Amino acid sequence: MIATIQIFILGLLVLGILVFVHELGHFLVAKACGVRVLAFSIGFGNPLFRKEIGGTEYRIGAVPFGGYVHMAGEHPEDEHEKSPDEFTQKPIWQRALVALAGPSANYLLAIVLLWGAFMFGMEREVYLERPVVGDVAQSSAAAEAGLAPGDSIAAINDEPVETGYEIAEELSRMDATYELTYYRNNDKKTAVLEMPPVEEGKVTGVGNSGIYFSLPPEIDSVTPGLPAAKAGIKGGDTIIRINGDTVRTWYTVSDMITSYDTADAPLTVTALRNDSTYTVTVTPVYDSTYQRHILGMTVATKTRTVRYGPLGAVPQALTTSWDYTLRIFDVVGKLISRRVSPNQLAGPIGIVQMSGQIATLGIVAVLNFMAFIGVNLAVLNLMPLVITDGGMLMFLLLEAIRGKPLSLKHQMIISRIAILLFILLFLFVTFNDIRRIPTMFRMFR
Repeated sequence: MIATIQIFILGLLVLGILVFVHELGHFLVAKACGVRVLAFSIGFGNPLFRKEIGGTEYRIGAVPFGGYVHMAGEHPEDEHEKSPDEFTQKPIWQRALVALAGPSANYLLAIVLLWGAFMFGMEREVYLERPVVGDVAQSSAAAEAGLAPGDSIAAINDEPVETGYEIAEELSRMDATYELTYYRNNDKKTAVLEMPPVEEGKVTGVGNSGIYFSLPPEIDSVTPGLPAAKAGIKGGDTIIRINGDTVRTWYTVSDMITSYDTADAPLTVTALRNDSTYTVTVTPVYDSTYQRHILGMTVATKTRTVRYGPLGAVPQALTTSWDYTLRIFDVVGKLISRRVSPNQLAGPIGIVQMSGQIATLGIVAVLNFMAFIGVNLAVLNLMPLVITDGGMLMFLLLEAIRGKPLSLKHQMIISRIAILLFILLFLFVTFNDIRRIPTMFRMFR
């Protein structure tokens, strides 16, 4: 429970920083344009804290997800005195700058965070620095395409790949098909992966392709009291067979454990220790926190830290932020084409949960994740949806074309419909988030 509370607090802190920067962007540009700001709030609902300074009331809301800047005359239902410091009395270009300021602040912050992460140093898994197939799951897309352990992938959809990281990035796009160019014993070959749809909670290999990377199945440590330790398995051992099947990668081990069915017989594990082999039987136990079976052992991995200087980190940050941007459009396109299920969407609760978990992995992981979410906030807020900053820009463009804004009546109708749709979307993604948190979901059953 204490760990869960710590994760929740860390997650709120991460999300709060991103929201604060977004709203600060709106606030600073609004002030620079002479707009009277009535309220600056982090969180929604009844204020837990409020203090007025210089005509602006600063608030912390009871619902700690999101925030807002309320400018004079901004909403159709506001009193419109036609004062020169009202938002609607400002020129279109100034109002557009105010709308752009929030997403721009998030995007700039993302670049700065990535710049810092690359200077701190990115941990790179050594086994992912080579584009080599470690193993192939049976009856998977990769198996059907004829891929085998030891194959070296050179290109995906004619895009060269040099590391496992690049392969993972390409295959995570969830396209219907992929054309792979690879080498086997110095012979160049091609294969087409016909990707199956992703079932919720069931992903086989990288991007559901059935490809596993060559992470050696060497054990780093075992947890006392759990099945692996009770069976006599120790850190430093290397698993070589499970139920008679040869094990080539740790991912194969992980899949066989997590897919274990209580109706099955105990697993027969053969491992190597100091050049000698031994065999034990062990029964996985179900972990309700992670909703999967476990044996209680961790994998040994070798890593190296890649650091860049202040100048060298700049192009890395710019390239990564642009990659994150393209990934968003890719996912949106797949949502529209129904290649990706809406159930994969996450809302504020999900972001808080992920933020808190990642915050325990170290400063670089936090910076990278915050940058990713910051780019998401920036891009999604610029989409021409009524309730987003992009929606405001759309109305400003319409006003510029028409020479006058929409009537107050039409603005109020559109605003109410947008709020209703926003509430429905918020409830949908929140339910998705709660379903992913077993302890919270049980409260609603």
